[in-house]
Amino acid sequence: MRTLLGSLTISCCVLVIAAASTSDEPKLSPKEKDAGFELLFNGRDLAGWQEVQGQPGTFAVKDGVLAGIRKDRSAYWLSTAEQYGDFELRLEYKIPPKGNSGVFIRAPHDGRTSQKGMEIQIYDEPNRETPDKGSTGSIYLVVPATKFAHRPPGEWNEIWILCDGDRVKITINGEVVNDAKMSEHEALKDRPRKGYVGLSSHTDTVEFRNIRLRKIAK
Repeated sequence: MRTLLGSLTISCCVLVIAAASTSDEPKLSPKEKDAGFELLFNGRDLAGWQEVQGQPGTFAVKDGVLAGIRKDRSAYWLSTAEQYGDFELRLEYKIPPKGNSGVFIRAPHDGRTSQKGMEIQIYDEPNRETPDKGSTGSIYLVVPATKFAHRPPGEWNEIWILCDGDRVKITINGEVVNDAKMSEHEALKDRPRKGYVGLSSHTDTVEFRNIRLRKIAK
């Protein structure tokens, strides 16, 4: 009886561990599958990504979360291996108090990424009443967000970024905070319409999960 109970206990533990590891893996909803979304992050490792502009070692994966912890001269940002032109990107992010991060879109690997491509800013600024060009949801230093829609530090937020030709639209937690046309802004009109998608780590520790993307065919 003791042997049987021991075997049952071990089996149950194995099932619990297996279930836990499975729940950490990102999954597409049926609607996202039908729309043509694909997972950019498998929840296990950095396959399909590369650290750029610095020594590797900033980004690591644990329990289905991609975390950036920048130290010394470690890599400034994590880039997709593939370049994208027109697409819809969806992901979740979490930052600490005074956290500073961002999502790069249509970005090159060389030069100041936020100025040669675009950076959608992620920033904790609890004392600001009106968003500016450096606030969460802004196209960094060019187009300010129209409102604050992000949650307090330590909570997960969902951000959707649409790049469709000239249009860049940002939705945070279900609220549209930016909807710009690149051609209407002197600083954006000549920037590339295709490039890498990236995640930045300005401060410790920024976290990302459930990263998925839908290419828009022309």
